[in-house]
Amino acid sequence: MTYSILLIIFWLALLLAAQQRIWHIALLGFPGVVLHELMHFLVGLILFAKPTSFSLIPQRVKNGWQFGSVSFRGLNFINAAPVAYAPLLLVGVAWFAFHHWMLPLFFAGQYFVWIAAGYLIACGLFSSIPSSTDVKVGGISTLFWLTLGAAAFYCHYYLHWPS
Repeated sequence: MTYSILLIIFWLALLLAAQQRIWHIALLGFPGVVLHELMHFLVGLILFAKPTSFSLIPQRVKNGWQFGSVSFRGLNFINAAPVAYAPLLLVGVAWFAFHHWMLPLFFAGQYFVWIAAGYLIACGLFSSIPSSTDVKVGGISTLFWLTLGAAAFYCHYYLHWPS
């Protein structure tokens, strides 16, 4: 297990270093971009946000580069936060892949596939962080869900409702 964790750390360090040059991260991090945008798309589809476009082509924007995007027609204050923060689900996907795919590969002695699995898991973890655009899109919705959660907590623990 230690070797597998070290391999993932190695790949994460390589992805961080690749951020210094735009085309290095665009190429090396491409599987992560696919996973990141796919999570937005799938959660948007499930929550009726009505995805309208899906792009994996890097584009120059005002303050830098955009490596991928998904557009929606039906975002609202209820579904915007889950859709915006959907890439965080990649942490769970990475954990599952680590335990049920990467570790068995190592113990079976399939080292080349094990190295590739480590790379893909690292890409998933690296891309699980929501972008600044994701945070902006989910902002009002996040406030709604935090307020609702705080109200539910207050009602349950202080008013003992429902009892």
